[in-house]
Amino acid sequence: MPRRFYYGYIILFLCFVNTMFARGAVASFSVFYVALLEDFHWSHAVGASVVSLNSLVYASVSPGVGYLFDRLGPRALMPLAGLLMGLGFVLSGFGHSLWELYLFYGILAAVGQGGLGFVTQSALLSAWFVRRRATAIGLASAGQGFGIIALVPLAQFWIARAGWRTAFMLVGAFILLAVIPLNAIFQRRTPALVGQLPDGAGAAVDDPNYRGGAVAGPEWTLGAALRSAPFWTIACGHLALGTALFIIYTHFVAHLVEQGFEKLTAAFLFGIVGFMRVVGTFVWGYASDVLGRAPAYGLSILVAAAGILAIAAIGAGMPPWLAYAAAVVYGLGHSAGNPTYGAVIGDIFAGKNIGTIFGFLEITFGIGMAIGSWAGGAIFDVSGSYRAAFMLSLACFVLSFVAIQATAGWRRKNAPAIGS
Repeated sequence: MPRRFYYGYIILFLCFVNTMFARGAVASFSVFYVALLEDFHWSHAVGASVVSLNSLVYASVSPGVGYLFDRLGPRALMPLAGLLMGLGFVLSGFGHSLWELYLFYGILAAVGQGGLGFVTQSALLSAWFVRRRATAIGLASAGQGFGIIALVPLAQFWIARAGWRTAFMLVGAFILLAVIPLNAIFQRRTPALVGQLPDGAGAAVDDPNYRGGAVAGPEWTLGAALRSAPFWTIACGHLALGTALFIIYTHFVAHLVEQGFEKLTAAFLFGIVGFMRVVGTFVWGYASDVLGRAPAYGLSILVAAAGILAIAAIGAGMPPWLAYAAAVVYGLGHSAGNPTYGAVIGDIFAGKNIGTIFGFLEITFGIGMAIGSWAGGAIFDVSGSYRAAFMLSLACFVLSFVAIQATAGWRRKNAPAIGS
């Protein structure tokens, strides 16, 4: 008898789409940032504060998002999140002051982003995929790369042709039309709802290797997680990772424009980062399942470090190929964060409360996003250059690896399971 098609692949596709629009739209702020600085004549730090507020709100709502995910499920939560995020972008196009952008992009879009972000996608995939958890999260995270490839150059094109207001509205319309109907129709919480087991396994329902998508082991509560060492090592690593990523994401295009690149060329180069993220999230997710979480992540940090050093070296008189090489190398190296951290959290905390635990851990990532966005602009305002900010990003990537290494060591001693 032929094996039934595994519905988890549809869930994986939905997570890919959600990540593409949620993360890709946020990454597109790198081109909106340049346009807003020119239109409103803000300092770099003030302009970046819009992203910082968005990040802080994203962090603050993450625990609630995780709780609602565990209680309501993705079929109710994700269409609502798409509605809020899409409206946030559309209304941002009507903004005429800093406080309006704070309200629409910094708050409304951020709440919706929380419901479509790392917490819900990783918690959902951890229920559907166990043996290849990091690979699945990596494939879904590749949506962020596609979002950067598609939305960043497209947003810059719209900005050049019709202005940043229209571009904001069009990005919001894309989110509304793509995210809401797909999730409302096809989303499901667990394999059991469609009569299947994680990974599409043909095992018996009482197979001890499975427990609703979790590897057999203790059922974590939020309180137990908060009292555990891995929760806090992951939290510290998440803070460092968010800071590292958003120094680059927010200021990459502005740095290239400062060095004399045309805006569309700078946006295209950021699109290359997105393309390499598509490749990298799959490569590092697969490597994490095969080599182990810490060894694979360590390799990715070495590649990311080379890319950051190349980005920092871009300047007047430098050969153009350096910018393309920097985008390729950094794009590949920086993309291991989602599959690695998502899989590590799933490996340890999988169970009925995983969404809530993911949500509390995402607080520190969101705070890191806010710190990175603001710090990059503030460092530029003080020094007139982004190079010191990029060195801070590199240091934070290294700290994020130290956290994974410490967590992997704890797991080897206390909770041996798949993927270690």
